[in-house]
Amino acid sequence: MKNERKLREYNELLVKRNAAVNLTAHRTSEESWRKNVLDSLLFADEFEKLGRMVVLDIGSGGGLPAIPLAIECPNLQVTMIDSVNKKVSFLNEVIGKLHIGNAAAVHVRAEDFAAAHRGKFDIVTAKAVAELPTLLEYALPLLAVGGRLYAFKGANCQAEIANSTKALKMLCGTVERVEARKLDDETNRYLVIIKKVAETDKKYPRGKNLPRTAPLV
Repeated sequence: MKNERKLREYNELLVKRNAAVNLTAHRTSEESWRKNVLDSLLFADEFEKLGRMVVLDIGSGGGLPAIPLAIECPNLQVTMIDSVNKKVSFLNEVIGKLHIGNAAAVHVRAEDFAAAHRGKFDIVTAKAVAELPTLLEYALPLLAVGGRLYAFKGANCQAEIANSTKALKMLCGTVERVEARKLDDETNRYLVIIKKVAETDKKYPRGKNLPRTAPLV
């Protein structure tokens, strides 16, 4: 960990603001450090070895995993999007206070953002946003062909992958590999890496919240 001081400053800002804005379920500094910050950095080596990449983090909330990754991996140029303006205001406050020059935050829904930024990103990340079929519909249209979705997943990972066969086919993605790490003796985490292999049909992502209410399964 190269930037622990800045990461701990971010963690304190997150816990403090969480009292007023629902950013995380982890209320104490210690719990948030382990289950938010360290959890987000479990796969940091996967990002460090990528070289310079243009990254979009969907549903960033309190900035997880995007803020810890932006701090630890200066090779990433990270844009965070969230549909809740209070959360985006917090993200921009963190960026300013901690002088995170390789990050920006935008208040927008993922399906609306796709209309103007289709195919613009090398990497899309997401943590605790939606199950994989829904997430694929949000993410793959935003990726360039050959780009990758890095989906941070928990214990239900393999079931979500099994449920994504139709979505992967329709949206032109393929599961490249799954990395597994342990957060602690009792907690397994998974990084599902999905490659975009061809252009996604322009009718995706669908509007009217259909990726969530009627996922491609």
